[in-house]
Amino acid sequence: MSSSVATRNVRNLENIREGLQCMRSTKRRTVVWPAVLYVADYEFRSTVYDISLGGTRLKMPLPLSAGTEVEVKIKHQVTLRACVVWQAGEFLGLQFRDSVDEVRKALGDLAVGLE
Repeated sequence: MSSSVATRNVRNLENIREGLQCMRSTKRRTVVWPAVLYVADYEFRSTVYDISLGGTRLKMPLPLSAGTEVEVKIKHQVTLRACVVWQAGEFLGLQFRDSVDEVRKALGDLAVGLE
């Protein structure tokens, strides 16, 4: 790959990130937190890689369809209801089912920086 193509790819990625940030309605923070994903009667250990008051992105090498209802326990502290909204490779995007105010209250100190 030539350096001009690589430079163009980097610019495209930066533009995508900026566009996604504008589309999000809540501030997102990069984290690396342990999590447990509950799907029906099953539980799976996972890792949260970013979080907002609206949802989270976590690594889960389990194919789950968009619309799947789950619960996610974050940092062994708080469990939130969520719905799978996307999956890409081993990553899942979850949207919390509770209101922003309820999520903020549930997260407590974990919500610092998400305002």
